[in-house]
Amino acid sequence: MSRLRIASIPDAMAHAAEITQARDVRWADAYMQFPTQMGRLLVTHPRYGAPFLDLFQKVMWDESPLTRQEREMIAMVASRASRCKY
Repeated sequence: MSRLRIASIPDAMAHAAEITQARDVRWADAYMQFPTQMGRLLVTHPRYGAPFLDLFQKVMWDESPLTRQEREMIAMVASRASRCKY
């Protein structure tokens, strides 16, 4: 079984900065201050992370009848229900 390398926190932050400029990605402050394993994986491997980040941008930041806080709460509850460490 092959495994993907996850960047160190400093390397992941550098990748995130590159993606932010190249793809106009918006990050909540908490994601930049406390990068998760999943976040580090996504920014380290753009082939896999880019489609997810595109969807994330639409779901979390585009216009919606839900507030940003409501969307975060839904994400947290869904993560908890699936036993994902959010």
